[in-house]
Amino acid sequence: MLANVKKNFFIRGIYNIWRRNFSDLNRCRFGHLSNKVILTPPFCGIGLRNLYIYDDVGIGPYAMLSTPNARIIIKGNSSIAEHFTIHTGNHARIVGRFVSDISEEEKPKGYDKDVIIEKDVWIGCGVTILAGVHVGRGATIAAGAVVNKDIPPYCIACGIPARPVKFYWTIEEILKHEAALYPEEERLRKEDLELLYKKYGR
Repeated sequence: MLANVKKNFFIRGIYNIWRRNFSDLNRCRFGHLSNKVILTPPFCGIGLRNLYIYDDVGIGPYAMLSTPNARIIIKGNSSIAEHFTIHTGNHARIVGRFVSDISEEEKPKGYDKDVIIEKDVWIGCGVTILAGVHVGRGATIAAGAVVNKDIPPYCIACGIPARPVKFYWTIEEILKHEAALYPEEERLRKEDLELLYKKYGR
């Protein structure tokens, strides 16, 4: 029976895809991949050495994380729905050259930037995050959003391009939430939250 299984191309194909992308032996291909991460297949990663995913992150199927020249850092305790896309780079334009002929080495500096997703972030289905974005702790990104600018902590952002529309909780509720989850030296300060509410509050 084992011989028949070994001869079955379908089973061998599934096994090889799993081994190449999800087995513990290939965690060394990532910058960091915690043992407590769920990457639901199919998953596509370009530049895995620049991908850092920490504890208790779940990413739904059909994710595309492309980071050949910069880093993607997902700090932990986040839920990310299906069809999630991150691009840490942009195509360059050079006078007299087709865009398809410009190599990565020829791109001017500044076209590739890190993407950082802080802890406790909830990202809906079909979200795209572009180069240089920093998603604040506790933020919620609505389905279908295209995020090209930083998102402040504990706010709900939606649209194309994504814009903060409101904060998830009051300042007092955020402070209570922070006190329950983070050591004192890591908590957001009331004064900083007040500034954010003044800038983004509706």
